[in-house]
Amino acid sequence: MTYKTIITNSAFSDLENIKSFIANDNQDIAKRYISRIFDRLEQLETFPYSGLRIANPLFDYAKAYYLTCANHIAIYQVDEKAKRVIVLRVLSHFQDWKNIVNKDLLQNVSPLVEDDDLQIVRMNKSMYYDVYRNSQDNDNRKYVPDEVFGSLEEASEAVNQIIANYGSENGPFVYAVLRKKDGANIGYVQLAKTEEGWEIGYHIAKIYANNGYATEALNLFLDYVKNKSDIVQVFGIALATNKASKRVLEKCGFEPLYGGIGLYQGSKRKIIKATRIL
Repeated sequence: MTYKTIITNSAFSDLENIKSFIANDNQDIAKRYISRIFDRLEQLETFPYSGLRIANPLFDYAKAYYLTCANHIAIYQVDEKAKRVIVLRVLSHFQDWKNIVNKDLLQNVSPLVEDDDLQIVRMNKSMYYDVYRNSQDNDNRKYVPDEVFGSLEEASEAVNQIIANYGSENGPFVYAVLRKKDGANIGYVQLAKTEEGWEIGYHIAKIYANNGYATEALNLFLDYVKNKSDIVQVFGIALATNKASKRVLEKCGFEPLYGGIGLYQGSKRKIIKATRIL
């Protein structure tokens, strides 16, 4: 039986920090060192219980194990039901586990709304890696270039701003879309206040496309907006050339309002505009 190894954002951040620290002395050694850690983690796909069970009661909630990777320790848990290994952190032997490893590492989030396949959740700071990765696909570069992040630092700043916006009146309010079967962060939905009213937005990363997730996520989100706010009408805008986005609006019950030249991401482009009454 092969397990799927999932490296959380927190673990990715650890690896980035390890690589940066070593790269100060030697870039090539840093790359080889991180490669050795990844090779060790990949062994968990076929031998998930090769690590040592953490006996400390501090970790009992996570049913966690640790695996020695070079001079670091990977803390992970095994999800037997989903056949996956979740790497929570990659820590130095010298770091204080008690102050670092806590329940937040499990990234348990209470969904705003969910169905059998997806969850819509508030973003947290650990999601910056997924936000960066999801922004890199060709469709995003073509249709929403201002949402493509040039670095992890840019993505982290964007996520911090998104979190700050949750306390505002006009947003924009951006929420992560998680796939329930494996916890993958596959994209986002958003609601933004404009001069005309409330406008929705959505994006599913290319690697998760063609599964109906965009339509499912948007319908799920609109039901949440209808039930949890006094908003009665929303608008959707897409480039006229973005056939996939137009199909999503149609499948979600949006009625066409306008087709022609309009303002899109700061420039005049050929667009379609549609609306839906909630």
